[in-house]
Amino acid sequence: MRTRYAPFGLLLLVALACGPPEYDLLIRGGTVFDGTGAPGVVGDVAIRGDRIAAIGEIGGRAERTIEAEGLYVAPGFMDMHSHSEVGRLLNGGRGPSFALQGLTTEVYGETTSMGPLGGRIESRLPAELEGKWDTLGGFLDYVEDVGVSINVASYVGSGSVRAFVMGYEDREPTAEELEAMLELTRQAMREGAFGVSAGLSYVPNIYMSTEELAAIAREAAAVGGLFANHARTMNGTDPEAIREALAIGERAGARVHFFHLNSTSSTEADTFLGIIAEARERGMEVTGDSYTYTWGITGLSSYIPAWAQEGGRDAMLDRLRDPEARKRIAGDFVTEPPYLANIGWHRVRLGVEDPEVNGKLVEEVSEIRGQPPEEVFMDVVLEHEGRGIVIDWNNEEETLRQVLAQPYVAGGTDGGALDLASENLPPLVHPRHLGTVPRLLGTYVREEGLLAWEEAIRKLSGLPAEILGLEDRGLLVEGHFADLAIFDPETIEGLATFEDPFHYSVGMRYVLVNGVPVVDEGEVTGALPGRALRGPAYAPE
Repeated sequence: MRTRYAPFGLLLLVALACGPPEYDLLIRGGTVFDGTGAPGVVGDVAIRGDRIAAIGEIGGRAERTIEAEGLYVAPGFMDMHSHSEVGRLLNGGRGPSFALQGLTTEVYGETTSMGPLGGRIESRLPAELEGKWDTLGGFLDYVEDVGVSINVASYVGSGSVRAFVMGYEDREPTAEELEAMLELTRQAMREGAFGVSAGLSYVPNIYMSTEELAAIAREAAAVGGLFANHARTMNGTDPEAIREALAIGERAGARVHFFHLNSTSSTEADTFLGIIAEARERGMEVTGDSYTYTWGITGLSSYIPAWAQEGGRDAMLDRLRDPEARKRIAGDFVTEPPYLANIGWHRVRLGVEDPEVNGKLVEEVSEIRGQPPEEVFMDVVLEHEGRGIVIDWNNEEETLRQVLAQPYVAGGTDGGALDLASENLPPLVHPRHLGTVPRLLGTYVREEGLLAWEEAIRKLSGLPAEILGLEDRGLLVEGHFADLAIFDPETIEGLATFEDPFHYSVGMRYVLVNGVPVVDEGEVTGALPGRALRGPAYAPE
């Protein structure tokens, strides 16, 4: 009997001696980039729970092993400029278009943020989300409660703060109103904001003075936050827009971050980059982000001059119905920066719920309707009550290349995470929602050699974490959270185009968020392991 059962007993003894697996996941034999800008090294990465347990040549056993030979293993990528807030929640927390780009963290809140809500703000939330939260902290809590596929973070929008207190009025705040805005900013910083943002080409930020913005940014800087901004001139060439943002940072004692530096100017890259270089040389902490296209996207009503937007959407629509106001608006389209001075209607594409207009250039619709383009555009805004988008040209290819090459410029989509299976898809989207990262890695690294792999990966991981002050993400380091992007450098590519944007990118093999696969063997898993990340002044009650 003893001889008969000896093999089973021996196996049992061996199993007991080995014990349980040491790691949950072992990624073996990939080229590992740590996110610092150092070249990749062939090695292994072990994960236990939600943390990186070991890096190097690793022995031991794991519940699962991924053979990564020929693949690049990088820290999870971070989107420094995202607009997924509402769309992601409507899609059940999913965002395949971002996960399939290797993005594991996105940062919200340019211009306006998901808190504070209420006050005199015009609500733009869909009915199903109304009343779910009213503060930025409440939004971050809600995201975690309902589940999200990748990590989220946010600035507090100075536009939201102003609209809460003052609505959409074009005037200076009273002392009492300014103090109310400062308190809202302090509250948002305590709730987890990473700083204050401003979109100075958009209402109501366009009504705010340098001094007002500096006062608000000072509250964020006092507790370690930064000042993140869309410069006051959109698609313009005025260097004063860059100087103003730097002046706000200097007066506030704040670090300055520029959104989408690639679209700051269509013709003056040397000028605006030179101004930033001078500021950095005198000791200012100045950074930026960039997407990888020469066309941008903005809201349909953003083209309407700021004076015509005062008072909110209904007031704007009333002006568009008034013949005298329309005449003034039409003139301002082509004479008042930052609207069409450097663009032209032949480079403005409409995205609205109308198949006869959607996807067409304004100039094309003008020919179809037999109307001047200014009249066509105003009619489209009226017909759709300001809802919709425009995709417009905003810089030269050489400008984009110069910006991408700057060592202080991080990655950012300026887009939103899409689920192509969703019923909530808009009629037209920019390909940056689906292809920003693959275009950087595939076109500008692999094909053109503008950047080395290690530098591009740093721009997507270590640099964003440094800008935000995240001490336990952004690098492949033992003890850091296990956010990873594992991709094939030979095949990573974006398939979305302006003419046919609804295609996911390819080449991303595995993506882990807090140790959980959200992309596995190139397929989205549906897991929701993302967390709400909180800023430097976070003080839970």
